[in-house]
Amino acid sequence: MLAESIIRIGRPIKNGGLSSRERIRFLTDIASENCKNYFRNVFLVEINESRAILQPMELGNIVMENNKENFIVDHKRAVAFPVFYPNGGNPLHAQGIYALPCYLMYDPHIKSIREQEQFKKKFLLPRLNSTLQYKDMVKDAINKLADIVADLFAQKASELITEDKQLGIVMIYDERLPMFQKRKDKINNNNMIWISTSNLVSGFNLYLNGEEVLKRISEAKFYEAAELGKEKDVISTFSNKKVDEAVSIYNKSWLWLSPTWEAPRSIYWKDDEWTKGIKVDAENYEAFLYGVQFLKEIQVPVSNAVLKEMFAPITNVEAKKNMSFSSFEAIYGIPMVLPLVDGDSQQLYQKYRKMLVKGNVRESDSDLHLRVLAGIDKVVPETGDEHRLTILYYSGDLSRGNMHIRAVIEDVIPSVARKIEKIMNLLKARETSIIQEAFVVKKQEFYRTQTLPSLLANAYGPGYVWYSLQAALHKESLSVDRLRLTTARKLNELANKEDWWQMAQELVFYYSFLYFLQQYEEKILERKGGLKTLADWNNFMDLFSKGKLDLNHLESVEQLGFVAGLLTKQFSNSYYRKTKKDFVKQRVMKFGSKLNPEMIWKNGLLRSEELAQQWEMKIGANFRPVLAQTLLGFLEKQHQLIPEKDSFMTAFWSGYLLYQSEKKNDKSEEVENNGN
Repeated sequence: MLAESIIRIGRPIKNGGLSSRERIRFLTDIASENCKNYFRNVFLVEINESRAILQPMELGNIVMENNKENFIVDHKRAVAFPVFYPNGGNPLHAQGIYALPCYLMYDPHIKSIREQEQFKKKFLLPRLNSTLQYKDMVKDAINKLADIVADLFAQKASELITEDKQLGIVMIYDERLPMFQKRKDKINNNNMIWISTSNLVSGFNLYLNGEEVLKRISEAKFYEAAELGKEKDVISTFSNKKVDEAVSIYNKSWLWLSPTWEAPRSIYWKDDEWTKGIKVDAENYEAFLYGVQFLKEIQVPVSNAVLKEMFAPITNVEAKKNMSFSSFEAIYGIPMVLPLVDGDSQQLYQKYRKMLVKGNVRESDSDLHLRVLAGIDKVVPETGDEHRLTILYYSGDLSRGNMHIRAVIEDVIPSVARKIEKIMNLLKARETSIIQEAFVVKKQEFYRTQTLPSLLANAYGPGYVWYSLQAALHKESLSVDRLRLTTARKLNELANKEDWWQMAQELVFYYSFLYFLQQYEEKILERKGGLKTLADWNNFMDLFSKGKLDLNHLESVEQLGFVAGLLTKQFSNSYYRKTKKDFVKQRVMKFGSKLNPEMIWKNGLLRSEELAQQWEMKIGANFRPVLAQTLLGFLEKQHQLIPEKDSFMTAFWSGYLLYQSEKKNDKSEEVENNGN
């Protein structure tokens, strides 16, 4: 269950060594990029029993970056104004339960302060009535407070309102509330957070009590969850113990479960009966809060380049070329490290802290870089197999409450992931360039093999991305059949257009994947044999050039296809020298994309000797001995040619494009002919 995983992540963070200041920054949205411009207009309303005053301030500085103004928030001071960015719903309306009287203001709110009554009714009263400390206050007292605040804003409206779009924050410093404290001395610690000097009482400073704020945040979020259901004296889903009160798992900070979604809720539940599905107690709900904030902090978008490789069509080369990077919906990846058994939470907390660092880098070879494994630029610190890795992929906009989970890949063993990463790194650093050299392709970055999701998507197609990624990370068998099918189709399509360069590119990917699959089976599944990588064909080409390939070497249809490709290319070179025409195009590919093994056999190789005599062609001395054995191979395997057509055709084009003319064979042929 995803919720349980989030709670298990949040527990060590909740119990870790974070100070009150750090916890407030972590649980709220003060550090969010979405909220930075609100700190350009901060309105502090200071109220005591006899007086009230409004103090505008700006918490940050404007700097020039690339000839543009950028507002940089003073995060040390911003902690004193804990705000939550609304997720879902209309942000102009009051959202959920407020832990303290500190509210975001949108441009229509600021522009409405001229109209005192309207500002009071549409902005102040809905928020004051939804604030934890004022929920039990009598209506007249709340109205009086709203009148005082609205009057202060109306008096300063001409000074505060500009023609530009304005965003802001208003905090009502109400001395009656326990989180607000006034001191003469300037205190510098992580619990007493300085807000400002007092404008009502000279020589005093205004502070926010961090512990009180954190307590109210937990209570407010717990009350929010109760809106979708609460029960007394029940068994909590997560502690399996009886608790005084349990609520739903609903959380406006991260709408992985939205009340507007009908699917997760039984038709027999009422709108406030979500606890019939999941019941969470106050302690575990607080851990859940820390967990969801952690996930929001470490989520990383999958790059557009990787998305194109993952979701572009693979059966049509032209279609993929014409897809732009902006054609794909943004997808975010979130890595979660969970212990098999809850143990040293402090140690786990330290790992989480490292993951929270922006642009965290690999510190040791034992760290996992998920850019290669999962397409997300995040490093997981060294983790033993007493932990498991879960990777969550989702798309959509959390701020609008339309999150869609694409995949949850659970229980990934770190040592397995590390081995796969090493295979991928070897493929990128060495093998792909060797394959490119063999096909006479320029050595350059090959995007299809840069990450595991890209590699698997190009092999199996976008519809199999999540399934194949989960299979690979769970040590399950991977097949090459679908790759052979699509590769054979694309090669035939490209051969019709005589696009030999793109054909070579397709075969570079094909053999790159075969290398990965061979290493995967050997290192992960601990089994050998069965796959022919490019290196395995070197011995074949050596025997071919010496004319020593015989029927014993043609054990499979794939081997037969590869040798047929070598023979066809060798003959084609000689044919072109005599006729200035392409043998394959003129004689073999009579039916275009319908090219199949039988045509290569009967239209091509079987007629080669006849054509050689007709045109008095000089062909390498190796050709005829290998041709004779290959024709026998066709007779022996003719019933396998149709069922294994894709394997044959892929190997055929591989041999055709890998063939290199041997000068010694040409010379031998010339000597033989001169002797006659």
